[in-house]
Amino acid sequence: MAKVIFVAGTVLRLPAKDAGLVNSIVRVHSSRIGTTRSGKGQQVERREPVRLVNETTGAHTLRFAIGSGSMDIRSPTAIAADYDTCDALGIKPGEKVEVGVYRAGYFAVFKHYLNHPDWGYRLATHMGAGGLVFGVIGAALGSASLL
Repeated sequence: MAKVIFVAGTVLRLPAKDAGLVNSIVRVHSSRIGTTRSGKGQQVERREPVRLVNETTGAHTLRFAIGSGSMDIRSPTAIAADYDTCDALGIKPGEKVEVGVYRAGYFAVFKHYLNHPDWGYRLATHMGAGGLVFGVIGAALGSASLL
């Protein structure tokens, strides 16, 4: 299992301009945002995909971490998420929670987009994966015919 970056104890509500499936962001305290992967285990890069896991129930979702911006996130153990994120995790904003923030790898992001709630993203991912599979099959058949 991946190593937890930090555990959020409070979830705040994202403003309407940041919310929605298209944005898919979670805001974290600015001290949690690093500029490069300098080996600091408690920081994430801006726009890095993170897996949010409700440590109590095991529910999880994927979002992209950005700094607090104009939001007033005072605690380094607080995050700001939209309604869809809270719904996927089974939590309510403002309550005490335990949400683990993990780095999301390439395959976790791919799996998330294969089952994305927005059909446009889901269809594009399926079509791209299908094109890759058929391209590999075509290349294999083409090289086999040369032999």
